[in-house]
Amino acid sequence: MRVLALALLCVACSTAPVVTQPTPTPTREPNTFAVSVLLDLSGPRAPNGTPQRNAMQLWLDQQQPVAGVRLRAKFVDVASSDARVLLELRRAIVDDHADAVVIGVPVVVDDVFGQAIEVAAVPVLLTLPASEPAATVGGRWTFVLAPTPAALARAAVNDISARSALAPVLVASDQSAPAMTERAALVAELARQNLQPPSPVNVIRPEGVARMRAEVSGARSVVLTGPAASYTAFIRGMPATATSPLLYLSYLTETADLANVRDQSAIVTWPGSRGLATLSSAPLPGARAAFVQSYTERSGAPSTLAGTAYDALGVLQFAGALAPSALDPARLRLRLETLTFGGVVTMYRFTFTRHAGFSEDDLAYLRWNPQRNAPFVAPAPKE
Repeated sequence: MRVLALALLCVACSTAPVVTQPTPTPTREPNTFAVSVLLDLSGPRAPNGTPQRNAMQLWLDQQQPVAGVRLRAKFVDVASSDARVLLELRRAIVDDHADAVVIGVPVVVDDVFGQAIEVAAVPVLLTLPASEPAATVGGRWTFVLAPTPAALARAAVNDISARSALAPVLVASDQSAPAMTERAALVAELARQNLQPPSPVNVIRPEGVARMRAEVSGARSVVLTGPAASYTAFIRGMPATATSPLLYLSYLTETADLANVRDQSAIVTWPGSRGLATLSSAPLPGARAAFVQSYTERSGAPSTLAGTAYDALGVLQFAGALAPSALDPARLRLRLETLTFGGVVTMYRFTFTRHAGFSEDDLAYLRWNPQRNAPFVAPAPKE
């Protein structure tokens, strides 16, 4: 018995202790950085993010390394929830270690959103209209690829004025956050130009459509603020005649919205990229033509929103390729702040004090050609 105890003691002394090590953090693939993309892929909010996802997937499928830099993208459905946008932004940083985030849903650049961006401390690209963020909380990390509400309001007032359609002009709102932002910007622009403020017509319930038709009967133009999908029933009931008011849709207009209005497309116009439309059947040049052809073969004619999402990945890759050995968020942000990038939608230019990069020269009012299922630049007003 004493011999057995001695033997067990010798074995215990000679057995190596168990060493527990923490699970290592996944190492970064060289010259590759991760991008999280937050979109509304479900839920009632419009416009739906599927066209943006389709465009970004096309970019990923066509991706060619630039200076060896590649992107990995993860698509996240925020399901039409503002709260989930902030939750998924945090998750992208903490759990997915994203180097940049693209947000393709309507957001208000306020202190709550800005503080979330400040904590995330990675470049965040917005593909939908938002106010200039540079001087706001978190603004150093926020970059807007779409026109600002002020720029869109300026374009709307200038176009309505040029077509002598200001007397009277009515503004409809579906009471969504984008609609309220657009209406406020439009009223401010009219005041800046010393023009008569528009008369509002709120459409909240289906029964409001009939009332709205009656009120717009004498209008020269009607601005439909917020996503175009909210107004499909109203537009379909409008007569498409020479005396009908011109209906101005939001920048948040998808090509599916235009297909749904049928014959009334003749009285509808909306702001979008001049670069993705033509004055005639002339072909588009270069990269734009390739994007339009490839996207159309997969998903139908691309909207400006889809084109902007496509450009978002190109902007990030180009910024990363300027210094592929230094892809940390802070240096990527500094490169974005001095970046000029020619995309399929516009020429994006950012500075330290300007983080809304859309070139207003590329903003035009578009019409829909139902025969070609494609947009074209609206003819200039007659002198």
